[in-house]
Amino acid sequence: MIRDLIVNAVGAFGGTIGLSLLLNAPPRSLLPAAATGMLGQVIYVFLCRYAGASLLFSYFLATVVMSVICEVAARVMRMPSTILLLSALVPLVPGYNFYAMMLALVQDNGRQAASLGMEAMIIVASIAVGAAVTSVVFRAISMRRRRRA
Repeated sequence: MIRDLIVNAVGAFGGTIGLSLLLNAPPRSLLPAAATGMLGQVIYVFLCRYAGASLLFSYFLATVVMSVICEVAARVMRMPSTILLLSALVPLVPGYNFYAMMLALVQDNGRQAASLGMEAMIIVASIAVGAAVTSVVFRAISMRRRRRA
């Protein structure tokens, strides 16, 4: 269990840094984004594999935690949260699911392709909803603070 979590954490950290560099993110955002991506991946793996949570809930909760951290870090670092969140969400993207779906299509296995495609779309939707909900909540809180000031 611990070994699996460590392997996932190291992979997520490296993948997040790699994409951040590819996207020309500011150097000061590399470590916060990588740490956030690593934490999100560990949360997802723990919930899905070891806590028995559903796939949808695991991705959603990991995305919400990552989005909250990115929003707070962005305010502290005085930069858009999108810079951090875009890189940090990379480890959660269901690339293998899409690959397996395409492989099933090439092998003329329509049922398996449809099943894998639906699973991938559910994952993408839960990631999008988690990020959107967090963003809306943070925007509402900041609007409320501006009105009071």
